[in-house]
Amino acid sequence: MKSFQFILILSAVSLLVASNGTASDKVQTRDFTSVNNTQSTRIQTAQRSRRLNWRVGVRPSRYRIGGLSRSSSCASPTKLMAFVPPARSEEKVNIFRTTVEITLSSRPTLWIYASAIPKNAELEFSLQDAAGNRELYNTRFMANGQTGLLGVRLPDTAPELVIGENYFWEIAMRCDPEGASTNLISTSSWVQRVDPNQMQTTPAFDPKSLVRELARASNLNKPSIYADLGVWQDAVTALIDLQQKQPNNQELKQDWRNLLTGAQMTEFINVPILEVK
Repeated sequence: MKSFQFILILSAVSLLVASNGTASDKVQTRDFTSVNNTQSTRIQTAQRSRRLNWRVGVRPSRYRIGGLSRSSSCASPTKLMAFVPPARSEEKVNIFRTTVEITLSSRPTLWIYASAIPKNAELEFSLQDAAGNRELYNTRFMANGQTGLLGVRLPDTAPELVIGENYFWEIAMRCDPEGASTNLISTSSWVQRVDPNQMQTTPAFDPKSLVRELARASNLNKPSIYADLGVWQDAVTALIDLQQKQPNNQELKQDWRNLLTGAQMTEFINVPILEVK
């Protein structure tokens, strides 16, 4: 009988030790996970060292408001707009001279805002040289009846933009792809690729330090540097790419609000991002 009781006592002690060990392991696992999460947050915070602010004084496009209607049959509820900043009074834009948005990319993504597009409508994007003598890229796609921001990314098959050259781009919507070619609305804008090392220095703006910073920047910091440089197309694309990968990141959402507020485009803050064609 005593030996049986002794065995029971040993078993209880073994179970208690095992239970304590398991609980300890769980605590250590939780602590390790917590440390890892904290370290990850600290790393992201360290990588993100800049706030995003859009710099006033760069080359705004006076082609922002699109929707040039060539037919009244379906155009009235529909809007097409080149998604670029409007001119501001302090920027002293010459209305008799075409201004362009700048990019550092050899094949940038160009953005439009589309609303109330008929489901059966077809969109056609065209990129041309400044004189309009040569079409460099053309693509067509269906609109699917959505409202939001739509990007057209120049593919590897399209020619690289030449530094210093102006390019005209246009996107047109055919309300009925099978109907008359005049049954459409369109919007257009201009873009120029620039060499960051040749960006103009002014008394109020010295890009050299920003260009050096951009060369070693993390992806989290690139949108704010593009915005400081006044490179609209790249700032928008880089920020949208980050938001699509991290849809719940509140800091990126705040960056988006800051960018559009600085560009006087607050009406687009909550507009959905549709896709990139």
